[in-house]
Amino acid sequence: MPIWRRDNVSVAVVSDSTADIPSELAEEQGITIVPAFVRFGDEEFRDGVDIETEDFYARLARDKNVFPTTSQPSPGDFKTVYDELLAEHDEIISIQISSSLSGTYASAIAGAAQADPSGERIKNVDSRTASMGTGFIALTAKKIIDDGGSAADALAAANDMVSRVQFAGTPDTLEYLQRGGRLKGARALMANILHVRPVLAVVDGEVEVIARPRSHRKAMAKLIEVVVEDHAPLSNLAVMHTDSSSQGEAEEVLEDLKSTVQPGGMAITATLGPAIGAHLGTGTVAIGGSW
Repeated sequence: MPIWRRDNVSVAVVSDSTADIPSELAEEQGITIVPAFVRFGDEEFRDGVDIETEDFYARLARDKNVFPTTSQPSPGDFKTVYDELLAEHDEIISIQISSSLSGTYASAIAGAAQADPSGERIKNVDSRTASMGTGFIALTAKKIIDDGGSAADALAAANDMVSRVQFAGTPDTLEYLQRGGRLKGARALMANILHVRPVLAVVDGEVEVIARPRSHRKAMAKLIEVVVEDHAPLSNLAVMHTDSSSQGEAEEVLEDLKSTVQPGGMAITATLGPAIGAHLGTGTVAIGGSW
């Protein structure tokens, strides 16, 4: 159903599955999600459509020698979504994962050019981050629309928020990132040789190893420092997990950090979906925050 503002202009918000917005939350807020693709060998699945997160991680855990690959939605996938939304809405704001990490933003731009040749009805945002970093930008844009703001208001807020979000995580291994081409092989090899628990963050749109502690406890402390302590009070917080092996810890961390979120802000646990999890592997804990 279109969300009508006071001047009767309807604006839709679009993101993609790498934003990791929980499906129930995306549906509740009216954010349209374009799925990325995950492949196991010759089998291809739409993230969150043909394969659920629980099934993805179960498959990953069963075969340690299987390294899934991912690919972005095509321009045609975005065009189809944009066409459907423009039939009901006047304008669209579309917010995607960092263009340095994925071709998703480029596909969204190309799809927008096909669906809206004038360039007046669809506005695209490169989040320069990933997972719930992107998700919080999309959720903020949608809240501004729902509160009566214009597309220009929401677009300005989204672009401003790009510099006020952070996403970081600590995986068990860097092998998935190395194989996926998101991290240079030498860095992954060094981490494995030294038996460190790496802490990764999206810095200037790219994944960087920002710390190499030798214990999980120290890795979590660094993770909390760079996302939460350096920026508190936060406007929103998400503690992310992959499979059940890290869910309990994520819930405990959220409970400890709820007090750092401003009144009225969002504080949730969420699952790292297949498109992100394919590059991090099982056992990962991550934090996304905005301020």
